[in-house]
Amino acid sequence: MKRKVIVTFLVALLGVSFSFLPIQSVKAESVTSGYYVDVSARSAELYNSTGHALDKTEPKNSDWYLGRTIDLKGTDFYQIATNEYLDSDSSYVYRNRPEVIRVSTSGDVPVYNHNFVESSNVALAPGTYWYSDRVITTADGMPFVRVATDEYVGMWYVIQQSFTEKY
Repeated sequence: MKRKVIVTFLVALLGVSFSFLPIQSVKAESVTSGYYVDVSARSAELYNSTGHALDKTEPKNSDWYLGRTIDLKGTDFYQIATNEYLDSDSSYVYRNRPEVIRVSTSGDVPVYNHNFVESSNVALAPGTYWYSDRVITTADGMPFVRVATDEYVGMWYVIQQSFTEKY
């Protein structure tokens, strides 16, 4: 009985003590900020910062937060962990951008893959609405929005209808 009283007293004392702690508000970083790396190859080899293979791979369609980009012998390498990099031949960089878009042209809109190669059998009809969740950019800075798995359209062909920011 004595033990129960002591435990109850300590729990009550701790509860009262915690109620006097100051409240501090912090803002978490938005998940839509920053860049990400998507593995586009069936199995992507990992490299260190000098370009040597680490005998480790990452599976296709795995996503990683981009740390930094380095250039080794003319090829970009994307940091996904401490001294672990994916090469630009087996992955690509994107930015989250969830939105609903409408195709604005009077003709069919060409669709491209993440390497900016036009698809010969897919196009978007004019005036149609699409959900897009990410944007990729060419080396020249031209933005493309994703409308399906590995299908992108030039942003100049669409009108943003609504934008939803995630937190």
